[in-house]
Amino acid sequence: MSFKCKIILCMMLLFLICGKNVIAAPDISGQSAVLLDVFSGQVLFEKNKDEKLPPASTTKVLTAIMAIESGRLDEIVTIGAQPPLTEGTAVYLQEGEKISLRSLVEAALIHSANDAAVAIAEYLAGSEEQFASQMNEKARALGAKNSSFVNSHGLSAEDHYTTAYDLALIGIYALRNETFSEIIKQKVLDWEGQAWQTRLINKNELLWKYKGADGIKTGYTREAKNTIIASATKMERSYIAVILASSAPAIWDDAQSLLDHGFNEYKQVNLAQEGEIKAVLRVGEENDLQLVPQHSFAVSIPNSASITSIQSQIVFDRNEDRIEAGETVGRIIYHLEGQEVGRLELVTANAYSKPLNIKGLTAYIFSGIFCLQIIWRIFFRKRIRKSSKTRVVPRSERYGG
Repeated sequence: MSFKCKIILCMMLLFLICGKNVIAAPDISGQSAVLLDVFSGQVLFEKNKDEKLPPASTTKVLTAIMAIESGRLDEIVTIGAQPPLTEGTAVYLQEGEKISLRSLVEAALIHSANDAAVAIAEYLAGSEEQFASQMNEKARALGAKNSSFVNSHGLSAEDHYTTAYDLALIGIYALRNETFSEIIKQKVLDWEGQAWQTRLINKNELLWKYKGADGIKTGYTREAKNTIIASATKMERSYIAVILASSAPAIWDDAQSLLDHGFNEYKQVNLAQEGEIKAVLRVGEENDLQLVPQHSFAVSIPNSASITSIQSQIVFDRNEDRIEAGETVGRIIYHLEGQEVGRLELVTANAYSKPLNIKGLTAYIFSGIFCLQIIWRIFFRKRIRKSSKTRVVPRSERYGG
């Protein structure tokens, strides 16, 4: 092959690579990892994201959000006999001690206190076993279908496992809760317990090391090794990274590499604004049904890609004679280079009621007349029967003349 042909071939290969927006993947030492765009839920990087592994204390993210959503944070919990017996990291709760549910959630998230997690479970569900059942129901509702939880704290146990992707879904859901987001950002927490008064230090080192870090939770057991759900926000862009089964020094490098991958290699483009008309459906000769998103929507695309390369497809899955305003009627699906990058539910901005045509109106009238005739006949027959039963017998008939 001549030198000129080699140059042309290299240029062609370079063009193909650039055209497909190939991005170098970060080197992650953890056994399983995933990076998601918090707003769109896009998977921007994955390594064995669906492998079932022990989560360690990242379990407490689900425990905490369930406690927060209970609406009972200000209630006072009386500590039972079991929490003080729980192994591992603790705030040394004492049986009979009274403490708010909010304080227990803070201890579980900031200090990773196992005894606090058990106290939460017992208070909300009566027992840790029953609470674990509720955790699994919640996880499935969030789309975390490859997880099984048997306790509230994350200490290794049979059938207690999850995946990097499932934890990312749980983490994204939790981040949308304002109370949860405020707690996980706290670097320190002054603790005034019955047996222990101290200043708790958040175990998430990224809060000090990584610009924009705002959560979420770390974990460690001998079986699980080091685990983390890490999140960061910069310039209104948020990413969440999950790493499972990593080593002590590498877990922080893994998390920073994944977050850097999101912020450095991608840009966010806005595809929809709340209330923006995305489609108009002609449903009659003079009726238009307007479809709008309920909230703004953005996706991450490679820096080399253009927003014009994003294709959209609208799916309408309602076919009824009447649709009220605000009802979900379909979705818009976005694709980039043949890969789905996001989908957004669409609702109606206006109501629609299918008008009756002449043929349909005539049938409606005749069916109504027919029903009225039947009702009238039934009513008339009942009156005849009643009249015959109550007829007065003449005196001459009663006594034979």
